[in-house]
This record gives sequence, C-alpha cells and structure tokens, in this order.
Amino acid sequence: MATLDFETLKTKYGDFEVPTAVVKVNDKPLPSDKLPFHISDIDVDLTCGFEASIASFSIYNVYSTERAMFRTEEVKKYIYLGSKLEVFVGYGQTAKSVFVGVIVKVSYQFEETGVPCIRVTAMDAKGIMMSGNYSRQLKATKFTDAVKEIFSQPVYSKLQSKGIIKQVDVSLGNVTAAAADTANASAETIEMVAESDYEFLVKLAKKNNYEFFCDCGTVYFRKAKEVRMPLFTLTPSMGILNFDIEYDITGLSETIYARSTDVDKGKLIEAKSKYTNTISLGNKASPIIKGTERVYIDPTISSKEDAQARVDSLMEDMAFRYGSLTCEMVGLPEMKPGYFLDLQCLGPGASNVFYIMNVRHRLTEGGIFTTEILGKTNSIML
Repeated sequence: MATLDFETLKTKYGDFEVPTAVVKVNDKPLPSDKLPFHISDIDVDLTCGFEASIASFSIYNVYSTERAMFRTEEVKKYIYLGSKLEVFVGYGQTAKSVFVGVIVKVSYQFEETGVPCIRVTAMDAKGIMMSGNYSRQLKATKFTDAVKEIFSQPVYSKLQSKGIIKQVDVSLGNVTAAAADTANASAETIEMVAESDYEFLVKLAKKNNYEFFCDCGTVYFRKAKEVRMPLFTLTPSMGILNFDIEYDITGLSETIYARSTDVDKGKLIEAKSKYTNTISLGNKASPIIKGTERVYIDPTISSKEDAQARVDSLMEDMAFRYGSLTCEMVGLPEMKPGYFLDLQCLGPGASNVFYIMNVRHRLTEGGIFTTEILGKTNSIML
C-alpha cells in the first residue's frame, strides 16, 4: 500500500484545475498587488542524488522601456544573494512547500524578441557546503558522528537560525575505526584532506552506501533506499501525460569485489556481492553476464565491515542503472525524490517499482503545472 493516494489529492486540489505558486524570500511572500511585477516560469529541480537541488523563477514587469533600464530599486530586497528562498506550489488556495534554499544567482535577461526579466536561482544547503577546502582531523570515530560534527559548525548553525536548514536527520551506521578504546581514539579519528564539507560527506556516503540530500530544509544522511514503502501507486489514468520505461543490460556484471590489505597482519580484506536480479522476460540475458566480474581496490578499507559496505554501495550503484523511468504527469506537489513509485496496469515488463531519483516541478507563464519524474530500478517485474 502506498503512502499517498492520488484520488485523495485530486479532491484536495480541486481536480488540478487552478495551479498556483507562492515564492517567499526571507519568509516574506513576493508581492503581487503592491508592485506591478509578477512571478512566473517557476522551475524546481529536486534530487536525492549527490548534486544539489535547484529552484529558479523569473520576475517580469521590471524593465522600463522609457528609461531603458531595469527597475532594480523596486525589487532589490527580493533578489539579494544569500537570502532564504522557499517555493510553494499547488492548486487554488492550497500550496505545499517543495523547496527551501539560498539565492545564489541573479541574472538580468534582455532579448530582442523576448520580454526582459530578472531570473533568480537558488540552491539547497548543499550549495553552501561546496565552498571552502579543508584539511583537518575530526573528533568522530563513526562516520555518522562525523556528519553531525560537520553540521555543528557555526556556518550551519547560522543556516539553521535562518530556517534554511530545519533539521539534520542522520541514520545510525557502523564504526569506521577498528579500535573502540579511549587510548586509540585519537589515532582512529576521521580526517578531511583538501576537500570541502560537501566533498567529504559525499565521499562518506558513497563509501558506506548512504544517501545525502536535502528535502525542504531537512538534511538526510541515511542508508540508501531505506524507505521501502512506495510513495504513490499510479496507473496511466492517474494524471500521467507520457512516460518512457527502458531496460539496458550493458555495463552489468555478475560479481563485484571490494579489496584492500591489512598491512599489520599481511592479509587480504575482501567482500563480494553477486547480482541475481531478474533482467529479462526470457532466459537469454542472464547467461550473457554470467561469470563477469568487477574488482575495486580501495586502500581506505580497514575491515571486513568496511569492505562489505563498499561493495554493497558499488553493487547498488551498478544495479540501479539497469532500468529507468522518465515520466511527465499533472503537477503533484507531494511527489518528491528519495521514495519508491509503483507503476501498475502497464503490462509485464512495463509495470514496475522505481526509485525516484529526480523530480522537477514546472509552472509556466501559461499557468500549466507539470511534474517530471526520473526513476531507477534494479530488476524487471514479470
């Protein structure tokens, strides 16, 4: 059973007939009646991948043809770089928050055949984390504690005070250091070496098969795909405008190894994982990849547990490149990445459960609100 019901949302949003959007800068909505400018071309690109989520919109009626210049003074407080931006989309009087971030770019656009406008672009908290380059030793001995330590720094406390980061949700993980006693703690702490906070956390996530992304101000650092219940169960009659489902066996291998060496003991550290999912409606595809291997040498692996976490991450990354979904449907504010989507009534092969990697909400000048979805799956459903 899915978490959300399409028919219930259809009733909630008045049959999806009157799209609406609200843009707030520093928690104040952009005015539409006090000043003549208006907001349009809203584009919110959300992801549970390692890149940052992005939101952008255009401000129109801000160019004076008589003076041949932008009326910046009238809108400047809404386009300050570094301001908090929150975007709500929905229908009628009901709009739901779909993005929280920081304004990072302002573009004054003038084209011979177009309408002059100011284009504003924001990124979630990850955009701020990409700045800087550090080499330092952390106090943490667990990678999940390292994440918490990073977010305890003053720069992120400021983001939390502004509501750009509302909370940090870190799932429990394994101890990265072999020693647990106090005497060895300082020698076993985790180090950053010439990298930004963003690069450091992405590295930790990849190594331990974790996800690291932001959702409306909540920063998630959690085991990959740990939310198993589908967010939606959809059929073609439920607002789907078009879709493309594809399966591709190129690049698949049967077995993946992760290896390192225990220098002190002179022993091999190794873990392996085998791909056993169904990849065809027939029996011709599996023999093609049978016996194929990938071997990854990772000198940072220090234990069997480390090796297993690394190979699990590598296997999942490879496996979820097998099947893909691109889908456009009626705008649904509740649709978000980091959850599974169950597509039914499409027939064998096409019907499947996909992990939502990207969601793009678009509200155009013509008042059309659509949601585009990119999903991945690691097997075919018979």
